[in-house]
Amino acid sequence: MHISTKTGYAVRALAELALNSNGKPISISEICKKQNLPIKYLEQLFRNLKKNGLVKSVHGSKGGYSLNRGVEEISLNDIMQAVMENYSLTYCTVDKENLDYCTGLPCGFHDLWDEIQIHLEDYFDSIKLKQIISKL
Repeated sequence: MHISTKTGYAVRALAELALNSNGKPISISEICKKQNLPIKYLEQLFRNLKKNGLVKSVHGSKGGYSLNRGVEEISLNDIMQAVMENYSLTYCTVDKENLDYCTGLPCGFHDLWDEIQIHLEDYFDSIKLKQIISKL
């Protein structure tokens, strides 16, 4: 399994907000400078993070972004879902209607893959932004 650049950048950006905002919004350009991230890419990610309620924006000269929820409420799974990270193990855990894609026969492993997928989701839900920033 591979965690994408989208998730990595989103986690770094949210950690930056959590650790260095002091209750004030931070601009995307400031986050990019501190984390050495590409601004255009982060702008796209922040649209999704905002749309999914993880950050809020403040307009104006002292505007920027801040967390919309507490660090103990934001999970790694929330972040991955917001940036549309697909961490499915197999095709059949994504497309539950097409269980016979691999052999042309009903997949005998589907229940196993599905169970592992549920455990992964639960695990990613258990990792909170608070835990992530405590390791920095």
